[in-house]
Amino acid sequence: MDKLQALMAHIEKLSAENQALVSRYVEFLQWQEAQSQANAPQQWSFSFVEAFKDAAVFATDKPAGMDVTLAAATVGGESRPALWAHPPLIGQTVIEFHVPVPQQVRNFRLRLAVGIRDGAEIAEDNLVAFGVKLNGLRVWGKQTNAQTWQPADIPLKLAAGDIARLQFTTEALGSHQWTWAVWGNPELVGTF
Repeated sequence: MDKLQALMAHIEKLSAENQALVSRYVEFLQWQEAQSQANAPQQWSFSFVEAFKDAAVFATDKPAGMDVTLAAATVGGESRPALWAHPPLIGQTVIEFHVPVPQQVRNFRLRLAVGIRDGAEIAEDNLVAFGVKLNGLRVWGKQTNAQTWQPADIPLKLAAGDIARLQFTTEALGSHQWTWAVWGNPELVGTF
């Protein structure tokens, strides 16, 4: 006998009056659950860390000096899951994802942080250009050599039912030496 059958057996032994009370209590619990679900928007998310194995990784020029991997990165003493994207000697590192956009999801935001990993001896005047492209168009960029996490919360307009092509790019603006660029836990979120 499973739990539901055991519960039904107990309810059947109750008086008609108490069975009516149980029925009203079950209706109240169903109403309460429906209210809770109706009032709280459902969250949808796509983790680029989890999807990294399906990403395309390439350089816009020759890949010499480029290093891309998935690992924890420590920036400013704080570790996060990250996409490591050390740029090549010339050109950009590109990490490209194809993201299926659900029909019923809206209010898309790309949440991430960028930085230079601890231990890099990057020169004060040497910067890394971080960029995000959506379907070939640049939607966000930042030039930095900060060895602290630099958060970003980027609103995106995505077409329901489409497959969005998102690219994370890094490029050395000056010497490529010590440009230990990382993308901290990038995630696309939306609401139902």
